[in-house]
Amino acid sequence: MSVLQEIVAGIGIPNFKVLIPEIIILITAFIVFAIELLTKARFAITFVTAVGLILASIPTLTMEQGDITFYGLYIVDSFSLTFKFFLILSTFFVVIVLRPYLESKKTYYGEYYYLILFALLGTMIMVSAANLVTFYIGLELAAITIYILAGMFKKDYLSKEGAFKYLILGGSGTAIISYGIALIYGRTGSFDFSTVADSIIHGGLDVGAVAGIALLIIGLGLKASSVPFHFWTPDAYQGAPTPITAFMAVTAKVATFAVILRVMVEAFPFAYEVWNLGWALLAAASMIFGNFVALKQDNVKRMLAYSSIAHSGYILAALAAPTDAAFTALIFYSLVYIFMGLGGFIFLSALERQYNWSNHINDFRGLAKRSPMLALFMLIFMFSMLGIPPTVGFFGKLGIFLALIGSDIWWLAVILVVMSIVSAGYYLRVVIYMYMHEPVSSARFNLSLGESFTLAFMATFVLILGIYPTVFIEISQLLGRLLLQGVGM
Repeated sequence: MSVLQEIVAGIGIPNFKVLIPEIIILITAFIVFAIELLTKARFAITFVTAVGLILASIPTLTMEQGDITFYGLYIVDSFSLTFKFFLILSTFFVVIVLRPYLESKKTYYGEYYYLILFALLGTMIMVSAANLVTFYIGLELAAITIYILAGMFKKDYLSKEGAFKYLILGGSGTAIISYGIALIYGRTGSFDFSTVADSIIHGGLDVGAVAGIALLIIGLGLKASSVPFHFWTPDAYQGAPTPITAFMAVTAKVATFAVILRVMVEAFPFAYEVWNLGWALLAAASMIFGNFVALKQDNVKRMLAYSSIAHSGYILAALAAPTDAAFTALIFYSLVYIFMGLGGFIFLSALERQYNWSNHINDFRGLAKRSPMLALFMLIFMFSMLGIPPTVGFFGKLGIFLALIGSDIWWLAVILVVMSIVSAGYYLRVVIYMYMHEPVSSARFNLSLGESFTLAFMATFVLILGIYPTVFIEISQLLGRLLLQGVGM
């Protein structure tokens, strides 16, 4: 054993290879910081960030699974590696569309790139957490950098207002989660998920444990922007630069769903009678409120913000049924939401750069005649979010619906179906404006290579997964089964 390996083993890192993706992201962030500080070379910053993300994604596909490091605080398993890969992938697409957008708004800052990398690093820590403290550190690293990113339009009042509101909202969630963790530690004497689970199994649920779990649900509900804890989330989404909104509403939120599932299943597997009802109520409220308020929006970016709240409800509904099928549906929907959610927001990002485009519904008039391909992309994203076959969104909602029916949670399944029908009112409204109205302008659209590639990739993937969802379903089944086997549920 080399001296370096002895030192590493001595501080409790039996296999530092498991940290390679995180180390690459961290090194890339510091390189980008140095480039911005010394040269401000915009292309170099984008290129280095994109290459760093590609390099970080490779180990997530080849790494050995099942390793635990940092004294059991950090776990690398199939679940965490899968989510890390897709978190890195979604961040890559945000990065390659970011520079043209910022330059068109005359608000380019190199800080965007290394802040995004630090936020990504936080989400990666979250999904690998095997301990409440590790989870908390990752959550706050991601949250604090996102607060800054949301307010980077320094001269825009809406951006500053939205960032401040998001800070207050996120800070409240942090405080509540802290209290929940404190109560759970006081009851169990440990932060480790496995030890917490064993303590509850042998000691039973008492007031302290129930209160701690309830506070965690509330705090995580805040982080997931579920109703009634959504408050100012749409303001933050609308005020932030649209590629950053995509990162906030999709990448960060998917990481939150992953960590919610891990915490609930691994730390509180036999307390599901407490948390399944809590998540069911939050899911129902999010579906109802998100969809009905989205109906009233004329600004499509704000409409998608409320739509993301409704999608949080669809995904969280799976937690009402603690079964293999439900967890499979949650994982599947979380992963495929990356493609349709990012696609919708990046579509708006690309068009915002065009002359006189404000994301108002009237801007979409006759879009199919001005640019048939762009209109087709948006049609695919809208149909997928609505859940119309042959898009992948149909299978996402179908999986959750069948899981709820299989667990006899009919009332929540009915809400899911009814709210999906309600959502047609605003998704199809966009489609109608694109295809059944005359254009308000004949100006051509000028998209960057990154924007064109991203939109084409997302739309194609949404269709391919809708026609052949088997691979993603099998991955989701495997991850859900491994989580359940790990705790003996």
